[in-house]
Amino acid sequence: MLGKALVTGAQGFVGRHLCRYLETREWEVLRTDRGMETESGRPCDLTNAEETEALAAWAGKPDCVFHLAALSFLPDADSSPLAAFDVNLRGTLNLTEALIRHAPDARFLFIGSAASYGVPHVLPVTEDHPLAPGNPYAISKTAADHYCAYLGDTQRLDTVRLRPFNHSGPGQPPQFVLSSLAKQIAAIEHGQQEPVIRVGNLHAARDFTHVKDVIRAYELAARHGATGQAYNICSGRARSIEDALNLFRARTQVSIEVTVEQSRQRASDVREIVGSHAKFTSLTKWRPDTPFERILDDLLFYWRQHFSQ
Repeated sequence: MLGKALVTGAQGFVGRHLCRYLETREWEVLRTDRGMETESGRPCDLTNAEETEALAAWAGKPDCVFHLAALSFLPDADSSPLAAFDVNLRGTLNLTEALIRHAPDARFLFIGSAASYGVPHVLPVTEDHPLAPGNPYAISKTAADHYCAYLGDTQRLDTVRLRPFNHSGPGQPPQFVLSSLAKQIAAIEHGQQEPVIRVGNLHAARDFTHVKDVIRAYELAARHGATGQAYNICSGRARSIEDALNLFRARTQVSIEVTVEQSRQRASDVREIVGSHAKFTSLTKWRPDTPFERILDDLLFYWRQHFSQ
């Protein structure tokens, strides 16, 4: 056994994939999430200090805490900045303080966000790029990132910070762009939606990684990451939403119209971002193995199964 892991946000998209993967790697996995059933783990609202204290006592002394719990959908954070700061910053503060008291030797893996970089000055983006968050979600995650750096620098807690770029795969909620496109196509194929795909900014280009590669990186970071360091997790290649849409349309037999909706546009959208994973690859030999097209295939398969049930 590699050790005992506590995973926050265990019922989320990435959390579910990570928990299953860790168990295949022979970790003992403890799960927590806000609405979790007690037979699956321990429910906990990390914004509540007393609940978080009880969670840390329940977990005992995990070897690693994978902190995935977050408010991660940008429009939700835009409409409720206080909620974003409550979950993303206060939740991180409550959890790390409780761990310092109950499990001071645990490694704390903070899952940050490449959104912290804001509009890139140069591409590809490395970990040395200035942090210039441009929306409430990114600002809240950046504040937590800075605090985790402080914890590592002062040796209060063994922290490793990860900054994943966009990632997707089966099970991702349809609020996110690739999953939204796949769901709409599957719904059209099954007669559940008129043959029109509604999209936002087709010209935006993002660095997409398959969730399978991302969770593999998280586990490697838990074992090999250097205390206090930050690492990008990314594919190193940008793909436009228009490219993704065209690839999706080539994978269906139905005729589909495309409608650009203003409500799906973001005022602070970054035109293009692509990251460098050279620092993490140099440390762990990790590389993203899954091609972009496989992300699309897996999403389509997932949503087609959903509408077939």
